[in-house]
Amino acid sequence: MLYQQRLFALDNVRVFLILIVVAFHASAPYAEVPWYTIPPETTPLTSVLLSWFLAVCAAFMLSLFFMISGYFTPFSYYRKGSTLFWKDRLMRLGIPLVVFFFGVMPLFTYLLCSIDGTVSPFWDFLSSEYHWETHHLWFLNNLLLFTGGYWIYHVSRFKPIKRLNNPGNSTILLFVIFIALATFLVRIWYPIGEWDALKLVEPSYLPQFGGLFIAGILAYHHQWFKKVSTSVGLTWLKIGFVTALLFPLIYLVGEGSYEVLRGGFSWQPFVFSVWESFICVGFCVGLPILFREKAATEKIGILAASTYAVYLIHLPVVVSIQRALVGVGMHPLIKVLIAITGGLCLSFVISHFLRKLPFVKKIL
Repeated sequence: MLYQQRLFALDNVRVFLILIVVAFHASAPYAEVPWYTIPPETTPLTSVLLSWFLAVCAAFMLSLFFMISGYFTPFSYYRKGSTLFWKDRLMRLGIPLVVFFFGVMPLFTYLLCSIDGTVSPFWDFLSSEYHWETHHLWFLNNLLLFTGGYWIYHVSRFKPIKRLNNPGNSTILLFVIFIALATFLVRIWYPIGEWDALKLVEPSYLPQFGGLFIAGILAYHHQWFKKVSTSVGLTWLKIGFVTALLFPLIYLVGEGSYEVLRGGFSWQPFVFSVWESFICVGFCVGLPILFREKAATEKIGILAASTYAVYLIHLPVVVSIQRALVGVGMHPLIKVLIAITGGLCLSFVISHFLRKLPFVKKIL
């Protein structure tokens, strides 16, 4: 029974996270973030509030997704064996990556540019103007890389993973310090927003993503989602929340400019790395425990089943809504709420029907 409750809790965390992801992308142009062909539209207060929201979300939401993915990776590997495991991973991750990279996103971007009437013929656009990027599907790139790392470790090790004690506050604090230092060091050479040459990985977040993926694997082997005490989990949730409230100080540290915080060998990027790491680990430890205690129910299972499909399709949906709102006389925050609500509703409805298609259902 406890095992089922734990799985329901993680499903519900995934639903919460997909809501955050959609809200994150729905808010971008109204926080003056360069965003497709959507012109920035904001007010000074709106920009600060949404920048606060985006900074906090960026610090933890995908790290928590990676931790949950890490948790289910050993379970899937042991249940299916190496061959079926990789067949499933390549089908569920590789096929969507190829379809979106070569099909959906180039076509969507072309249509988006066509609205402004400033685009070349389609094939000229692809060969000279379109930036071949994975867009939001970079998450799948990283997940495939981390999965490959797990597989290499699994097939090459000679001893089982050593039994570890349940992490307490001191252990988690050491993990935060490690993540913060590793993040700062990486960002000396790879500031936030800089990608590798192939545009597959953003190194500035690898310590957080990789560290939490490994934490998820360990959580599976040692049943941490079941055994970590409620007091420890909620303590770190509070730490993450209080740290998030310190954003105005971070804003002052950056002198009102995000560029100062992105990276380099100076004290401002170090402070920002520490701030992010406390939010990252605080929420990644605390939210699963909170949901374990308060929301271990299968009542929203139909939403949980669609979270992966929603992640795949939500970006074109949200950007389309944002484009439709360009020039409409509304306060930017009203537009954000419309983009969030419309993006979520349409994405879940489309995903629901997509998953009814025989072949698609096997992937999504």
